[in-house]
Amino acid sequence: RMGQSSTARAVHATAAPIMIVANWIAFILYSAAAIALGWLASRRVETAKEYWTAGRSLSGAAVGVSISAGFMSVSWSCVYAVQLFYWYGLGAVWLITVPWIVALGGIYWLSCRYHGLQAFSQPEMVRQRFGLPAQRLVAVALTFVFLAWGGAEIYVAANLLAPGMATSTWVMIVFISLVVAVYSTLGGFRAVVSTDKLQYGIVALYILSMGWLAVRGLEASSAGSLSLREIWSTIWQHPPTAAKSGSAWTDSLSPGLATILITFVAYLPGWLFETDLWLRVQAARDSRQARWGLGFAACNSLLFVGLLPLLIGIAALVIFPMQEARFPTEIGTEGDAIFAALVSYFAPAWLVLLVAVGLVAAAMSTIDTCTNVMALSVSYDLMDSSHRDRQQAEHISRLATLGAVACACVFALYTESLWDIFYLSSGVLTTAVAFPVAAVFVPWATARAVTWSSAAGLGVTIAAYFLERHGALASIEPGIIAESGLGFVLWGVAGAIAGCLVGLLAPRAAEIDGAA
Repeated sequence: RMGQSSTARAVHATAAPIMIVANWIAFILYSAAAIALGWLASRRVETAKEYWTAGRSLSGAAVGVSISAGFMSVSWSCVYAVQLFYWYGLGAVWLITVPWIVALGGIYWLSCRYHGLQAFSQPEMVRQRFGLPAQRLVAVALTFVFLAWGGAEIYVAANLLAPGMATSTWVMIVFISLVVAVYSTLGGFRAVVSTDKLQYGIVALYILSMGWLAVRGLEASSAGSLSLREIWSTIWQHPPTAAKSGSAWTDSLSPGLATILITFVAYLPGWLFETDLWLRVQAARDSRQARWGLGFAACNSLLFVGLLPLLIGIAALVIFPMQEARFPTEIGTEGDAIFAALVSYFAPAWLVLLVAVGLVAAAMSTIDTCTNVMALSVSYDLMDSSHRDRQQAEHISRLATLGAVACACVFALYTESLWDIFYLSSGVLTTAVAFPVAAVFVPWATARAVTWSSAAGLGVTIAAYFLERHGALASIEPGIIAESGLGFVLWGVAGAIAGCLVGLLAPRAAEIDGAA
């Protein structure tokens, strides 16, 4: 491996100036294409409401490609999923792949009921049943969640792109944010869906290329003495130790039952009502097209959030094994730079340019989705822009989009841990958004129960997170939960349930009219 690394370093050092220029050219050309698509989308926006809904006319193919492009992202499929398989081996399927596919299946089942509603956004659905206060709480929670996700995506993309473009991370954060701000502000939701089509094709090729590089790395690690089949046979017979679990990568429960169960509690309810997926379902021209799109996205999930990250993560355990309980410097502080290491050591020069374009596309496909949801929550749900005159509504909508990207840009500058971001934001999605949206079709739910549950879930989850990080909850939590570091999710769920019960048992106020 060391011989291969030295050769790769020499080749890339010689080509560095040429590749830096090529990477910048790729970034500029792709950015120009995305902005052009945003401009074309803006020409089709005829009303202020259509800026956010794309006219509710998407085909099943457009829905499926757009959903897939959203989760085939730098931070999700390209870093976090691979990182989890490197940390835990096969057991990582319980932390990402299984809950994600189950969530898509649940949305598939629910799409028939919710697609028939006149409301477009989730807070709007909540308002029609439970009133304005409930709508605003859900909108605030969604703003927080998608600010965190958008900032994380910008952070990861900038970290991966900066070395190949000979610049600093913060410069790339600003450049990426500017491009996304321009095209998403121009065309709104329709621009996001239009660019998703381009991004999906590029990102699919990018992740497939990373899988090929992982195979090349395995072959190089055997110095050419073993065939790929023999290498895999050896890996099965003598499985390498996963980075964090300390067990063989074939251990299907390596993260521990507590972490797996809390993951399902934190992720599954929130993901089942994840807003960016629901917006695409609501934007489909009918429920049949929505279900077709979700089925297509589920197939992509199996491949790009399951099989390929598993292949790359396990290959990385062989190519870049832990060194005295420390992560190898080549793959970052916690295994978050595995893709960059594979490119550095095993990519031929002609592939480096595709990698650069793939990184940009993978980043922007999710950044624009997250900032669009954030801006929608602020403009459409908190400021009610769709019911203002067209000129004023367009002004508010575009300012909200610019503001959302700017906030995500600032958040990215202070991002450090994807683990914390994904669990905290998904916990808020579960405790403050899932129940209010699900309660739209729950007969016994009341406005007070929904409002108090959402407020308690949001407040307790965030407060418990900071208390957990400072060790204040360790003494009162069972050891198995304290060791997982995810107890704050359970506190948040308990707070949401308590808020709901108090709201149900308290003297009932007059029901708020849905049109309030």
